[in-house]
Amino acid sequence: MRNVARFLAACVAASVLALGAPAQATPAQTASVGATVQTAQVTTAKLTKAQKRKIKAAKKKRKAAKRAAKIVRTAAKYRGTPYRWGGSTPSGFDCSGYVRYVVKKAVGKSLPRIAGDQMKKGKSVPKGKKRKGDLIGFYNGSYAYHIAIYAGGGKIWHAPRPGKRVEKVKIWTSAYKVRRI
Repeated sequence: MRNVARFLAACVAASVLALGAPAQATPAQTASVGATVQTAQVTTAKLTKAQKRKIKAAKKKRKAAKRAAKIVRTAAKYRGTPYRWGGSTPSGFDCSGYVRYVVKKAVGKSLPRIAGDQMKKGKSVPKGKKRKGDLIGFYNGSYAYHIAIYAGGGKIWHAPRPGKRVEKVKIWTSAYKVRRI
């Protein structure tokens, strides 16, 4: 957001100079909120296509970051929930039921019930570019046997196995793939 604000401020300054206005605003000019808004609106109309694309990309990135943070916060809420084979509610989750429930609750997006099918949704992301909120699918050959939510710092939120509870743990293998939903 700061970069966008700086960019817009620079555009406003350039517009003021281009219009032949004084380089420094008078106290009356800076005190007028309405004038500032009008200047910003005029400046927005003069943005190039490239500048508009950068602003749009920055907004999209902020929205994605908020969405990812919401997924991770929602995943953390269910810490300690018992593992239950086939479970997909807060009374008990299996791995795919947990991921499906968290994503639906956090961002309203429906995922299939099975881990392998969930790993076909969204877009594939290189391991080095994974971000909080991404899905981590653990593989044995071409078979996704487990799924989790990336929490950042090399850790995941998951429903591990019978007798255990939803927990945050370090990724234990390199045999995984990443999907961004």
